[in-house]
Amino acid sequence: MGAPEKISGIYYERKILQMGTGGTHKVTTDHHDLHYFARNNARDEVDICYLKPDGSPSPIVAESITREDFAARFKDCATHECDLRKKSPEEKKAAAVDEKVRKGEEHLQKKEYNSATFEFGQALKADDKRLDAHLGKGQAHLALGEVEKAKEHFEKMASTNTLYDEDNKHTLNELGITLRKSGMFEEAIRNYQTASAIDPGDEALHFNMGRAYKEWGKTAEAREALQKALAIKTDFQEAADLLKSLK
Repeated sequence: MGAPEKISGIYYERKILQMGTGGTHKVTTDHHDLHYFARNNARDEVDICYLKPDGSPSPIVAESITREDFAARFKDCATHECDLRKKSPEEKKAAAVDEKVRKGEEHLQKKEYNSATFEFGQALKADDKRLDAHLGKGQAHLALGEVEKAKEHFEKMASTNTLYDEDNKHTLNELGITLRKSGMFEEAIRNYQTASAIDPGDEALHFNMGRAYKEWGKTAEAREALQKALAIKTDFQEAADLLKSLK
């Protein structure tokens, strides 16, 4: 047998809230996570220590428990969102990029396009594979009439391998919508086809493809895409209405 696993770090115990006393006692489904610093002691038990206000361990031991009890009651703070847990450099970098993307999307919604391109650009300097940042920057450039700059970012998205992961289906769909609205129908269709290959059972993708084909003037292709959407969801009224409008 190997040496027992070393325990040293911030852990939490989840407590179900109890309110009232006596006849008014009530157990709710709400919970509260109590945080402590846990460490091995010389008796091969685990000392549960209180934390200081800044999150550092105090020397005060709340209790000492067996490893079995510790495993049953406590979880590592790495398993949930916790401001007390020290983040790795990679996590800090990702959080900073997330914040830049969030700011960029906020500017985009407010039609502050120059500010949006700046924030998305800052995110891409830190992580040039962030698909949402490329998408947002491309959308902002389109809104500014800078079509070639927008295309650069859309092309970079297409060259990123992770674009075709299942989690990015919605990114492809949003990119397709952006391209369709900009009259870039061939590029829009290509994105919808890729997204549909990831999830053939998503009726919205077939509908959006049909809409793009219709606006492109390709009626037969639009009809086929809309029929696929209706085969998946028979009560898809918007798809049925668009199909009826085709001549």
